[in-house]
Amino acid sequence: MRSDAVIPGSVPGEVVLVRTDQVAVAVGSVRAYPNGFEFTLHTRLRREDEAGPIVGDPLERHGRWRGGQAAGDVLRVGVMYADGRRAATTGGHWRPDDDPDRLVLHQNGGGGSARRWDWDFWVYPLPPGGPVTFVVSWLGQGVAETRAELDGAAIREAAGRAVILWPEEPEFEPGGSWRTQRVTGGEPDGPGAQAGPGQPGTEGADAGG
Repeated sequence: MRSDAVIPGSVPGEVVLVRTDQVAVAVGSVRAYPNGFEFTLHTRLRREDEAGPIVGDPLERHGRWRGGQAAGDVLRVGVMYADGRRAATTGGHWRPDDDPDRLVLHQNGGGGSARRWDWDFWVYPLPPGGPVTFVVSWLGQGVAETRAELDGAAIREAAGRAVILWPEEPEFEPGGSWRTQRVTGGEPDGPGAQAGPGQPGTEGADAGG
Protein backbone atom coordinates (compact mmCIF):
# COMPACT_ATOMS: atom_id res chain seq x y z
CA MET A 1 0.00 0.00 0.00
CA ARG A 2 0.98 3.64 -0.20
CA SER A 3 2.84 5.09 2.77
CA ASP A 4 1.49 7.77 5.09
CA ALA A 5 5.12 8.83 5.62
CA VAL A 6 5.57 9.97 2.01
CA ILE A 7 4.51 13.19 0.32
CA PRO A 8 3.82 12.08 -3.26
CA GLY A 9 4.92 13.76 -6.44
CA SER A 10 2.05 15.20 -8.48
CA VAL A 11 1.47 14.15 -12.07
CA PRO A 12 -0.05 16.93 -14.21
CA GLY A 13 -3.05 16.14 -16.33
CA GLU A 14 -6.55 14.72 -16.12
CA VAL A 15 -8.31 12.50 -18.63
CA VAL A 16 -12.04 12.31 -19.32
CA LEU A 17 -12.95 8.77 -20.33
CA VAL A 18 -16.72 9.11 -20.57
CA ARG A 19 -18.95 12.11 -21.29
CA THR A 20 -22.51 11.47 -22.43
CA ASP A 21 -25.81 13.28 -21.95
CA GLN A 22 -26.20 11.48 -18.62
CA VAL A 23 -22.86 10.35 -17.21
CA ALA A 24 -19.20 11.43 -17.03
CA VAL A 25 -16.18 9.52 -15.74
CA ALA A 26 -12.69 11.01 -15.44
CA VAL A 27 -9.30 10.16 -13.93
CA GLY A 28 -7.38 12.91 -12.14
CA SER A 29 -5.34 13.88 -9.09
CA VAL A 30 -2.57 11.40 -9.93
CA ARG A 31 -0.03 11.14 -7.11
CA ALA A 32 3.17 9.10 -7.50
CA TYR A 33 5.01 7.28 -4.70
CA PRO A 34 8.31 5.38 -4.80
CA ASN A 35 6.45 2.08 -5.13
CA GLY A 36 3.28 2.95 -7.05
CA PHE A 37 0.77 5.66 -7.77
CA GLU A 38 -2.68 6.76 -6.71
CA PHE A 39 -5.45 8.35 -8.76
CA THR A 40 -8.97 9.61 -8.16
CA LEU A 41 -11.87 8.34 -10.23
CA HIS A 42 -14.45 11.11 -10.63
CA THR A 43 -17.93 9.93 -11.56
CA ARG A 44 -20.91 12.20 -12.23
CA LEU A 45 -24.54 11.73 -13.20
CA ARG A 46 -26.42 14.60 -14.80
CA ARG A 47 -29.57 13.59 -12.96
CA GLU A 48 -30.52 10.84 -10.55
CA ASP A 49 -31.13 7.48 -12.11
CA GLU A 50 -34.77 6.72 -12.87
CA ALA A 51 -34.59 3.65 -10.64
CA GLY A 52 -33.77 5.89 -7.68
CA PRO A 53 -30.64 7.13 -5.93
CA ILE A 54 -27.58 4.95 -5.57
CA VAL A 55 -26.81 3.48 -2.18
CA GLY A 56 -23.03 3.23 -1.80
CA ASP A 57 -21.21 3.54 -5.11
CA PRO A 58 -21.68 2.48 -8.74
CA LEU A 59 -18.84 -0.05 -8.45
CA GLU A 60 -21.09 -1.96 -6.06
CA ARG A 61 -18.27 -2.63 -3.64
CA HIS A 62 -19.92 -0.74 -0.78
CA GLY A 63 -23.58 -0.91 -1.67
CA ARG A 64 -26.02 -1.53 -4.46
CA TRP A 65 -28.30 0.39 -6.74
CA ARG A 66 -31.85 0.51 -5.55
CA GLY A 67 -33.22 -2.80 -6.82
CA GLY A 68 -29.67 -3.98 -7.64
CA GLN A 69 -27.74 -4.14 -10.90
CA ALA A 70 -27.01 -7.13 -13.03
CA ALA A 71 -23.39 -8.17 -12.58
CA GLY A 72 -22.44 -6.91 -16.04
CA ASP A 73 -24.04 -3.50 -15.57
CA VAL A 74 -21.76 -2.11 -12.83
CA LEU A 75 -19.07 0.49 -13.44
CA ARG A 76 -15.86 -1.33 -14.33
CA VAL A 77 -12.41 0.23 -14.10
CA GLY A 78 -9.15 -1.23 -15.34
CA VAL A 79 -5.49 -0.23 -15.76
CA MET A 80 -3.08 -1.62 -18.36
CA TYR A 81 0.69 -1.10 -18.63
CA ALA A 82 2.71 -0.93 -21.81
CA ASP A 83 4.31 -4.31 -21.02
CA GLY A 84 0.90 -6.01 -21.08
CA ARG A 85 0.22 -6.24 -17.35
CA ARG A 86 -3.33 -5.34 -16.42
CA ALA A 87 -5.68 -5.22 -13.45
CA ALA A 88 -9.35 -4.38 -12.98
CA THR A 89 -11.93 -3.80 -10.28
CA THR A 90 -13.51 -7.10 -11.27
CA GLY A 91 -10.30 -9.02 -10.49
CA GLY A 92 -9.38 -10.85 -7.31
CA HIS A 93 -7.55 -9.51 -4.28
CA TRP A 94 -3.76 -9.40 -4.17
CA ARG A 95 -2.04 -11.66 -1.63
CA PRO A 96 1.54 -11.34 -0.32
CA ASP A 97 2.53 -14.71 -1.82
CA ASP A 98 1.32 -13.75 -5.29
CA ASP A 99 3.66 -12.85 -8.14
CA PRO A 100 5.49 -9.70 -6.93
CA ASP A 101 5.45 -8.33 -10.49
CA ARG A 102 1.68 -8.61 -10.73
CA LEU A 103 -0.17 -5.35 -11.36
CA VAL A 104 -2.38 -4.51 -8.38
CA LEU A 105 -5.39 -2.15 -8.49
CA HIS A 106 -6.86 -1.47 -5.06
CA GLN A 107 -9.81 0.78 -4.20
CA ASN A 108 -9.16 3.04 -1.23
CA GLY A 109 -11.40 5.61 0.42
CA GLY A 110 -13.82 8.05 -1.06
CA GLY A 111 -17.51 8.69 -1.27
CA GLY A 112 -20.21 10.77 -2.85
CA SER A 113 -23.92 11.42 -3.18
CA ALA A 114 -26.78 10.34 -5.43
CA ARG A 115 -25.07 11.96 -8.45
CA ARG A 116 -21.38 12.30 -7.56
CA TRP A 117 -18.62 9.90 -6.46
CA ASP A 118 -14.90 10.43 -5.98
CA TRP A 119 -12.92 7.28 -5.21
CA ASP A 120 -9.17 6.86 -4.76
CA PHE A 121 -7.38 3.89 -6.28
CA TRP A 122 -3.87 2.59 -5.54
CA VAL A 123 -1.83 1.01 -8.36
CA TYR A 124 1.28 -1.08 -7.63
CA PRO A 125 4.04 -1.18 -8.86
CA LEU A 126 5.16 1.87 -10.81
CA PRO A 127 4.63 1.60 -14.58
CA PRO A 128 7.38 1.10 -17.13
CA GLY A 129 7.88 3.67 -19.85
CA GLY A 130 5.11 3.97 -22.37
CA PRO A 131 1.41 4.64 -21.95
CA VAL A 132 -0.64 3.77 -18.88
CA THR A 133 -4.09 2.94 -20.23
CA PHE A 134 -7.24 3.45 -18.18
CA VAL A 135 -10.26 1.43 -19.28
CA VAL A 136 -13.85 2.09 -18.22
CA SER A 137 -17.20 0.55 -19.08
CA TRP A 138 -20.63 1.05 -17.53
CA LEU A 139 -23.22 -0.97 -19.40
CA GLY A 140 -25.89 0.00 -16.90
CA GLN A 141 -25.54 3.57 -18.22
CA GLY A 142 -25.13 2.56 -21.85
CA VAL A 143 -21.35 3.12 -21.85
CA ALA A 144 -19.33 0.54 -23.76
CA GLU A 145 -15.60 0.11 -23.11
CA THR A 146 -13.63 3.32 -23.54
CA ARG A 147 -9.93 4.07 -23.01
CA ALA A 148 -7.60 6.97 -22.27
CA GLU A 149 -3.87 7.18 -21.60
CA LEU A 150 -1.36 8.87 -19.34
CA ASP A 151 2.41 8.85 -19.80
CA GLY A 152 4.08 6.17 -17.69
CA ALA A 153 7.40 8.03 -17.83
CA ALA A 154 5.74 11.13 -16.33
CA ILE A 155 4.42 9.02 -13.44
CA ARG A 156 7.88 7.59 -12.80
CA GLU A 157 9.43 11.05 -12.95
CA ALA A 158 6.91 12.31 -10.39
CA ALA A 159 7.75 9.32 -8.16
CA GLY A 160 11.35 10.53 -8.14
CA ARG A 161 10.11 13.81 -6.61
CA ALA A 162 8.23 12.08 -3.79
CA VAL A 163 9.51 13.09 -0.35
CA ILE A 164 10.06 10.30 2.18
CA LEU A 165 9.60 12.05 5.52
CA TRP A 166 10.93 9.39 7.87
CA PRO A 167 13.25 6.90 6.15
CA GLU A 168 13.25 4.44 9.05
CA GLU A 169 9.73 3.18 9.59
CA PRO A 170 8.82 -0.21 11.04
CA GLU A 171 7.04 -2.37 8.49
CA PHE A 172 4.62 -5.15 9.31
CA GLU A 173 5.45 -8.33 7.45
CA PRO A 174 2.80 -10.90 6.59
CA GLY A 175 3.10 -13.54 9.29
CA GLY A 176 3.04 -11.18 12.25
CA SER A 177 6.59 -9.82 12.60
CA TRP A 178 7.94 -6.27 12.42
CA ARG A 179 11.14 -5.11 10.83
CA THR A 180 12.82 -1.78 10.15
CA GLN A 181 13.82 -0.89 6.62
CA ARG A 182 16.06 2.05 5.74
CA VAL A 183 14.69 3.87 2.75
CA THR A 184 16.43 6.57 0.75
CA GLY A 185 14.84 9.16 -1.50
CA GLY A 186 15.62 9.87 -5.13
CA GLU A 187 14.97 7.65 -8.10
CA PRO A 188 12.14 5.15 -7.59
CA ASP A 189 14.39 2.25 -8.59
CA GLY A 190 17.41 3.49 -6.65
CA PRO A 191 19.23 1.78 -3.75
CA GLY A 192 17.13 1.48 -0.62
CA ALA A 193 13.86 0.87 -2.45
CA GLN A 194 13.90 -2.82 -1.68
CA ALA A 195 11.08 -3.57 0.75
CA GLY A 196 8.62 -6.39 0.14
CA PRO A 197 5.98 -6.28 -2.58
CA GLY A 198 3.34 -3.62 -2.07
CA GLN A 199 4.90 -2.34 1.14
CA PRO A 200 4.69 1.40 1.87
CA GLY A 201 7.34 3.91 0.98
CA THR A 202 9.40 1.71 -1.35
CA GLU A 203 9.11 -0.09 -4.65
CA GLY A 204 9.21 -3.83 -4.13
CA ALA A 205 9.40 -4.91 -7.75
CA ASP A 206 11.19 -3.89 -10.88
CA ALA A 207 8.44 -1.94 -12.62
CA GLY A 208 10.49 -1.73 -15.74
CA GLY A 209 9.07 -5.10 -16.86
